[in-house]
Amino acid sequence: MVLLIAGASLAGVLSAGWTPVLGVQLQGGVEVVLRPANEVSDEQFERAIEIIRNRVDAIGVAEPDITRQGDQVVIQLPGVKDKQRAVDLIGKTAELTFRPVITFFDPLDPNQRAAAQQVVEGSQVAEGDNADEDTEQTVSLSELLTPPEEDGATATVALLGSDGQMGFVLAPAQLTGEVIEEAVATFQGQWIVNLSLNDEGALLFDQMAVANYERQVAIVLDGVVESAPTINAIEFNGQAVISGSFDEAEAKNLALVLRFGALPVEFERDDVRTVSATLGEGTLRAGVIAGLVGLMLVGLYMLLYYRLLGLVAICSLAVSGATLWSIIAWLGESKGLALTLAGATGIIVSIGVQVDSNIVYYERIKEEVRRGRAVRSAADGSFRAAFSTIVWADLASLIGAGVLYQLTSGTVRGFALYLGITTLIDLAVSFFFMRPLVVFVARRLVNERPRRLGLTTVTEEASV
Repeated sequence: MVLLIAGASLAGVLSAGWTPVLGVQLQGGVEVVLRPANEVSDEQFERAIEIIRNRVDAIGVAEPDITRQGDQVVIQLPGVKDKQRAVDLIGKTAELTFRPVITFFDPLDPNQRAAAQQVVEGSQVAEGDNADEDTEQTVSLSELLTPPEEDGATATVALLGSDGQMGFVLAPAQLTGEVIEEAVATFQGQWIVNLSLNDEGALLFDQMAVANYERQVAIVLDGVVESAPTINAIEFNGQAVISGSFDEAEAKNLALVLRFGALPVEFERDDVRTVSATLGEGTLRAGVIAGLVGLMLVGLYMLLYYRLLGLVAICSLAVSGATLWSIIAWLGESKGLALTLAGATGIIVSIGVQVDSNIVYYERIKEEVRRGRAVRSAADGSFRAAFSTIVWADLASLIGAGVLYQLTSGTVRGFALYLGITTLIDLAVSFFFMRPLVVFVARRLVNERPRRLGLTTVTEEASV
């Protein structure tokens, strides 16, 4: 039954073309290191990491590794197809505001720039008469090519459109991106982004629509005017549309960033490093060679010391390996789980755990045979006590793996996960495969010849 299940599962994943998804150390990818531009609280930092993780998951990266290391965030993205897109989306702040348009100007025309400057300065004077000096500010035309300051949402600003050919003088923001509940890119003659607003946002959006009916309201993302549609209704029922000269990638990127909200932290890139596939292949090759050499040495030792029982141990490892390959390939295909270098280390460590289970049983048999018990009787009667020891030993490994998985992150979790999976496989293979095969060998092949178990002498005691 075990051979049938292991063989069928392996044949199934191979015929489907499924293979383990490799982590960034094994297949190459991108590593990005971000650092907050300003001092932030731990709560803001953790929230930013959560948003980054959601964005990366939405891109479709298999098993990204996103960890905090001191005051840095280290993001490893294995096998991404569009590396630049992934890097651009990771640390984007995505500050979205809706601002009524006061006037337009040509940023290349000095006269129009001067006129726009007067409008901005006039708004500054007007606002200064009625607003708190600490919360109201304007952005001059000399800052056109830079996004507004952090509290610029309450200011009259002059900004450029996304094509850089049109300038806008905009009133203070009447709405921010915090009201967005969902954002989806769709094609309706042109690429647009459909917005679903939360309950509070739906009410505020309709209030803005009433105040600016038949006027243009600019949709500003990170200090750039993406679109300036005319409000043609006073009620939207919580649904709005961002339109502009988007192509497919721009629309999907915009929807993605808006869907997961603005980062509460402004990040600077400390480092962006590409891990080449060649380096990953070298690492993988070295790991495979090390694993095969280790298996060969273990197999040779088991054959020399335990003879026929050593052959059983090799068969047990083969069954466990086929089952593990099938599980890893299935998890990679269905869940996007990647096999990292640390995970491979966990698997190699588990070889010792599995061989140890065989040794516990074999030594129990040999001990009973030395006492004068018949081989077949010893094989039948020794398993219960041996399996109890195997269970407790594997339970210790499972506890360690579980604690590591829950309390750590990144590559350490990969190590813990694969160690836990292989330990569970060991329990199943020990009970359902190793025991019946040992009993078969003892009854059919040993024929009361202890030398075939590696025993050279037998203590003459009362036979059981």
